[in-house]
Amino acid sequence: MSETKGVLLTKEDLRKVLHRYLWVRQSPFNYETMQSGGWVWAIDPAMQKIYDGDADILEEKYEEHFKFFNSHPWMNNVIMGACLAIESTKDENATETAINLRTGLMGPLAGLGDSLIWVLAKNIMSAIAAYDALDGNIIGMLMAFIVQWLIWSIFYVGFFKSYDVGITFITDRRAQLDHLTEAAQILGLAVIGCMVASTVNVKFGLNFTVGELERNLDDLLNSIFPHFGNIVTVVLVYLGLNRKGMTSVRMLLIVLVVSMVLSFIKFLA
Repeated sequence: MSETKGVLLTKEDLRKVLHRYLWVRQSPFNYETMQSGGWVWAIDPAMQKIYDGDADILEEKYEEHFKFFNSHPWMNNVIMGACLAIESTKDENATETAINLRTGLMGPLAGLGDSLIWVLAKNIMSAIAAYDALDGNIIGMLMAFIVQWLIWSIFYVGFFKSYDVGITFITDRRAQLDHLTEAAQILGLAVIGCMVASTVNVKFGLNFTVGELERNLDDLLNSIFPHFGNIVTVVLVYLGLNRKGMTSVRMLLIVLVVSMVLSFIKFLA
């Protein structure tokens, strides 16, 4: 590290983190933080070393890392390696940069992981193995095992590689770290924006008449501001989640109740 305040994690440090994470990638899964519980438990040995076991600092850091995170469990190895590389700089904004990077990467890498692993490694190779088995041939089964092992090995090694690449980037091009932070923030906002437009589906059911012309409120609002209902709903949920004592589970229940009531009175379609 070019900065004296940075901490370089050893292969043994990283191996300890990765082996922890391989056991708890999905087991602490919940609907408030998704995969963050396993993430925080896995990175604890590295974070203890980076921040000298300072409980107060670690508490602040872990509050950030406990925020919502959900990606493909195999792709998380690569994301975690990059985030630890950023944390090990002990930069003032290291945790913020790491979380922004994690948020920006989790969506795109989740889609890539689903395609490569769930579709290629499992469905396609399993189908080939099954057809060969019908003919009494074990080659398909051996191919499926080999492909699965290769992919697993790539992502196992990818954890260490992503940390090394991250360290090299930060050491040699530290001036560009601010640009990385900004890019990660923009990427995160772009992913959220796409999800608001494509995943949220809020439609107003009210109709009104002006003279002889009958208009639907949803069509009118969307012609002025596309996806108006989706955006307003997300903003209200976001503001609600910032209120003290509010959790994602409570907010989910509120959204369900409000949606049913507004649908019953025909305000929502």
